[in-house]
Amino acid sequence: MRLLALLFLVPAILMAQEPPRAVPVDPSLQRDVGQDWFQHGRNVYESAKRTNGPTQFELYGRAAEIFSRYIGEYPTHYNTEAAWWYLGQSYRAIGRPDDAKRCFHTLLNRFGKGRYAAAAAYSLAADHYNNRQYALAATLFEKLAVIATKPSDRQRGQFYAAQSYEMLNQDRRAIAFYRQLLDDPEANSGYTSRAEVALGSLYAKDGRLEEALQMLGKVAVSASTPDIRGKAALEAGAVAARLGDAELSDKYFNLILRTPGMEDFRPDAQIALMAARFDQKRYQEVVKIFSQSSTPTSGEREAKRLMLGARSYMMLDRNADAMPLFRAIERLTLPDPSYAFDASYFRLLCFYRIEGRHVLDQVDAFLELYRKKHPRDPKIHTALLMKAETLFADGNPTEAADVYRDIDPTKLSAKNRRGMLYQRGRCLADANDPEGAIKSLTDFITKFPDDERVPLARATRGSAYAQTGQPGLAIADFQQIIDTTKDYKLLTIAYLESADISKQQNELDAMINYYLAFLKEVPDPDSDAVAKASYWAGWAMVKRNRGAESIPYLEKARELSPKYYEKHAGLLLCLVHLSLKKPDELIPELEVAITKGYALSLPDQLIRWAADQAFNRRDFVNAARFYDLIADGENPELAPKEVWRFLGKARNESGDPTGALIAVNHALEQESDPAWQADCLNGKGRSLYMLKRYDEAMVAVEEGLALRPEGRVGASLHMLRGEIFEAQGNIKEAIRSYVLPVQLMADGDQVVKPQALTRLIGALEKDGQLDTAARYREELNRKYPGWKEQ
Repeated sequence: MRLLALLFLVPAILMAQEPPRAVPVDPSLQRDVGQDWFQHGRNVYESAKRTNGPTQFELYGRAAEIFSRYIGEYPTHYNTEAAWWYLGQSYRAIGRPDDAKRCFHTLLNRFGKGRYAAAAAYSLAADHYNNRQYALAATLFEKLAVIATKPSDRQRGQFYAAQSYEMLNQDRRAIAFYRQLLDDPEANSGYTSRAEVALGSLYAKDGRLEEALQMLGKVAVSASTPDIRGKAALEAGAVAARLGDAELSDKYFNLILRTPGMEDFRPDAQIALMAARFDQKRYQEVVKIFSQSSTPTSGEREAKRLMLGARSYMMLDRNADAMPLFRAIERLTLPDPSYAFDASYFRLLCFYRIEGRHVLDQVDAFLELYRKKHPRDPKIHTALLMKAETLFADGNPTEAADVYRDIDPTKLSAKNRRGMLYQRGRCLADANDPEGAIKSLTDFITKFPDDERVPLARATRGSAYAQTGQPGLAIADFQQIIDTTKDYKLLTIAYLESADISKQQNELDAMINYYLAFLKEVPDPDSDAVAKASYWAGWAMVKRNRGAESIPYLEKARELSPKYYEKHAGLLLCLVHLSLKKPDELIPELEVAITKGYALSLPDQLIRWAADQAFNRRDFVNAARFYDLIADGENPELAPKEVWRFLGKARNESGDPTGALIAVNHALEQESDPAWQADCLNGKGRSLYMLKRYDEAMVAVEEGLALRPEGRVGASLHMLRGEIFEAQGNIKEAIRSYVLPVQLMADGDQVVKPQALTRLIGALEKDGQLDTAARYREELNRKYPGWKEQ
């Protein structure tokens, strides 16, 4: 606005300036031909001034010819100075500006000082000023101020020199010339008030608000013309607002609104009132003034008014009300495209805030319009940030990562840059770009160490370090979290991730320590996390030969998460119980393994040991189940013959003679030792006996006895033979068969002999030999007191 005012003002001043008048000479005193030529030229010049159209053009041309001949004939005449001036003006009038400037420069260079030199300096300066050649204009206005003989010319030079320097953004030099003007003891021209307004504005720009307000306020209430007072009041109101004096600011703006002659300033005053309240964050009042606006505006003023109203709505979180105002700004046809750019950006921001549909489409449309023209503008990069965050929030980290990579963090506000670095790091991590995540999160942590999200950033960066094979840096990040945060979720991540890294590095003791610390230090943790920590701590303990310590952790893991750890924890528990030689714990654990279907994953040696232990404990049901895991019915030769033999015994003892018969037959197929063959035949006979296939059973017994076994095997065969006879009703033969093991077995035998005595007593009682039976019962009670057959 200041530029336009000056451009209109300078020509007006130039045209209003009367040419310096030549000193008349009394012709009666002497004859002066040069004077006659000069006077003739002036007469033609004055005639041209009084006419117009083609005649005027012709007369100015004749005047130029006369003054040119005069200067050529009389270069040192006392009117030559004036002639150069009139010649220049004549050239200007007939459209020969370069010749006119040459005349003025000649006048200035030859005569230096005086009325005509001052006029020439002003004319040249004005031309440069109007052509926006402010540096050249400033030099000539300065010269005018120096050579002028009249105070008004001097002050005019000072004023426009200052104005030129303002246009060059050389505010200090401008201030110096305004001060020269105001400090001039003869400063009473029309430039004084204008200089005060301009100087006050520069003071305000320089932050010297109190000085600015004092100067502007003085002019606003002075006797100056309304146009000068209005401008001063407008500037004074803005400065008062910046000083926080809302009452004084309103006073100056309201002065404009009610003073006749200041109508041109009223739209600006109203906008200034809105701007002042906006700066003071009194957004509700801005909206009120905007809604009550009655002064018509257009162009940039209307854009400013709409912008203040819309942005105030935004600050009040009334984004839906702001959007149509921004759209209205976009529709204005303005020379300055920045208004539409800003409005489009703010409208997009409103849309983003209210999470409107098609946010991505809106962002893309904005970028399509403005990205090529403003590639480095912060608004473009903030729009990209909106797009990236929307994609990330919608679960598209790969697409979001591509957009994040296009954002220049230095083009964002400090607040947005902080959030962008953090979010970009998390997004790149989710998009499988750990290197990019590390870079972004490191920038965030380094630049914003006090941000509350730093622990989260460390957690993400730690995982990224682990992915890129930098375990030391990963552990350092997680340890920092452990040392500094109380957030249980973050502690969970730090402990568990550190343990995982330690496992990968085969640092099992450290792994155990992290898991145990998690279980101890994190209150009320997630059950899945507890299950994981418990299992892997137990696993590592087993690896480190600390099996006894692992048991409660493995059991806890299985209890909390059977889906994931039932099998693996159970397998480890079996191994631990085996290593500790604890059959009481191993046998039920193996039962669980069979029930849950993972027993076949256990080593045969463990199962065999458990089976043997169960058999020795007369837990024949489990013994049979365990031996059966090792035995392979389809490939019987693959299983040890002892397994088949004991499987047969366990099946017989647990009431499965059919299964026992199969097992014993497989054992007999492989067995070559007569003693063990006899033992197998004893088992076979027992199976057949239980199946009531007595004849076949007797055949097996006789085959076994034919091998002449000793000890328990032989005694067991005789006892079985007696049972077969007894079952067939041949009590006498049964008695004879029972007597043999009683006689053969030493009293120290606690199994077969008392059993044979019991069978013998029963057979004798059946046969009526009660005295003999009583004698044997007395022996049984004496040698095996309290004995009961199991």
